Amino acid sequence: MKTLIDMFVQKNFLLSAVLKYKRAIKSFLRVNRAGFLLGVASYVFVFMICPQVIADASSQQPKKVLLLHSYHAEYPWVASITKGVRDALEGENVVLQIFYMDTKRKTSQDWKVQSGKLAKDMIEKWKPDVVIAADDNAQIFVTQKYAGNKPYFVFCGVNGEPSDYGLPASNVTGVIERPHFKESVEYLQKIIPNIRKIAVISDDGPTSIGALEFMNNQNLAVKILDYHLIGDFNTWQKRVTEYNIDADALCIYMYHTVREKGNTLSMSPKEVMNWTQANCTIPTIGFFDFSIEDGMFCGVVESGEEHGYEAAKMAVSLLKGVSIESLPVKTAEQGIPMVNLDIAKGLNIIIPKDILDATKKR
Repeated sequence: MKTLIDMFVQKNFLLSAVLKYKRAIKSFLRVNRAGFLLGVASYVFVFMICPQVIADASSQQPKKVLLLHSYHAEYPWVASITKGVRDALEGENVVLQIFYMDTKRKTSQDWKVQSGKLAKDMIEKWKPDVVIAADDNAQIFVTQKYAGNKPYFVFCGVNGEPSDYGLPASNVTGVIERPHFKESVEYLQKIIPNIRKIAVISDDGPTSIGALEFMNNQNLAVKILDYHLIGDFNTWQKRVTEYNIDADALCIYMYHTVREKGNTLSMSPKEVMNWTQANCTIPTIGFFDFSIEDGMFCGVVESGEEHGYEAAKMAVSLLKGVSIESLPVKTAEQGIPMVNLDIAKGLNIIIPKDILDATKKR
């Protein structure tokens, strides 16, 4: 136990030390007042101002958008979607990357699964803020795997019912593609009023499956002889030849996954269409601008640019904090009447001037 004398000495020693410390602080402030205040100000800046500056700088970092194509870059539909996406993103603070699954030329199930894995690898490594996923295979092999999770997905060019792919979801919305079937048939009837019987053929890709299902539910003022999904070229040739006799016109939706017997690689679409054009003796209806350019007679064609543009605008809204619930799935509406004048001449078809004036011509 400490004695009273020990406690008195210790107390006076501490008091003396405190007084010396106070005198030292006052001396320091007189000599270093400006520097001391600067130091305090620096701490205030670091702990109060800098976090806001850092947050502002972070908000200025470009957002990442991945455009995931089911097909290849050279496919005209892909090129038009890409153009629409780029137009919509112009002036926005984003970085765009593009991935091509190439499932239109390589049609085996093994490749589709592999390309889906490659796309998912890119998503995991690059970590985009939004993925714009074009056409059905991208939904089948990628988008539905992320339903309900990050990142956001905006689909476009989808012919199947989104619900078949588990879409939409809490992180997925988009733009549905529907062929202008009724409008195209009515457009042909304006040019050739005596059209009464029509057949529909298409390749057997997933895009065609959804499109022909939609067509089959349309009410038309003509008789539809049948709908055919065709995978091999021999059957394609057989159907075209048969309908030269049985039908007044032939609707051709897709011709891009037609294969020669025993081959898993698709033929060149132009090779398929060159044969069709040379051997089909009745008017043909197409549904895309590239179809008319490849040799079909006419149609009210879809716009890939519209799909890309609308999907990208939805993506931009999501990046800016708009709730996905306020961006419901919608259907692309733009249809463009188009005719191939060379085919008209070859079939001896005279197009009324008023129709021709309102038509995009190839």
